[in-house]
Amino acid sequence: MPFVSANAQNLNLVNNKENQLAQAADNCRRVFPPEGVYVHTQPTVYGSIIGSIAGGRYVRIESENINDWIPISIPLKGYVFAGYLTSCAPAPPPPPNCRQVAATNGIYVYQQPLAQSPIVGFIASGRYVMIKNRSSNGWASISIPLKGYVFANYLSECS
Repeated sequence: MPFVSANAQNLNLVNNKENQLAQAADNCRRVFPPEGVYVHTQPTVYGSIIGSIAGGRYVRIESENINDWIPISIPLKGYVFAGYLTSCAPAPPPPPNCRQVAATNGIYVYQQPLAQSPIVGFIASGRYVMIKNRSSNGWASISIPLKGYVFANYLSECS
């Protein structure tokens, strides 16, 4: 077991308590950008930078935003640009009929479940579709973003 100094252990305890306090309240927000955010002394880019908070960490806001800046008190006291904070609530799961286009080059949407059928449109790789049902012949009927049929093998579960 590696040696951890008493100061490091105390710092971890403080960080864990602050994280729990930030998450417990209605005024919880999460840092959205993976690269994190800077905390400023004033609600402006010209305010001195106090420190930074890593992406995914929780912060406790103190009031509504001031010119797109939000005052925070945990884990640092200062101001963070509002656009870099998101809700602490977990994202709801995708609907059961959601699928994602997994084909590298995207997929064509056909008018009927036949390869010779007229093409209605095209959906790029990574985009989401809503299926109506999956037919037995390898086609999926979709309703969003276009109405038509796609090869079901080119779809994956939404994550």
